[in-house]
Amino acid sequence: MTTASPQSKKELSEAEAWEILKPVCRELFELVNEKMLGFVSASEEGNGSFTIRLKSSRLHFASRGFKDSIGDVEYGEGMLRVGLRANGRPGNVFVELAA
Repeated sequence: MTTASPQSKKELSEAEAWEILKPVCRELFELVNEKMLGFVSASEEGNGSFTIRLKSSRLHFASRGFKDSIGDVEYGEGMLRVGLRANGRPGNVFVELAA
């Protein structure tokens, strides 16, 4: 088995991104099905942290379990960044806000 170096980055699929977000994004699949939330890109760092980029007109994040937490939220120039831990995995979700 080959292990990734700490500097390597792995692209994640849309399905993998939804699995990561499922514990902290209420109504995830409803928002996707109603075209209110769209996948742009996602990646995983060699240390297990993730970055997910979305486009959305509506979000609902909530910490629901012991392994989930919303750390910080930052907004600037039409982009929202949510630092969180989903199912024990740290990461950032960047959301381009749409009308």
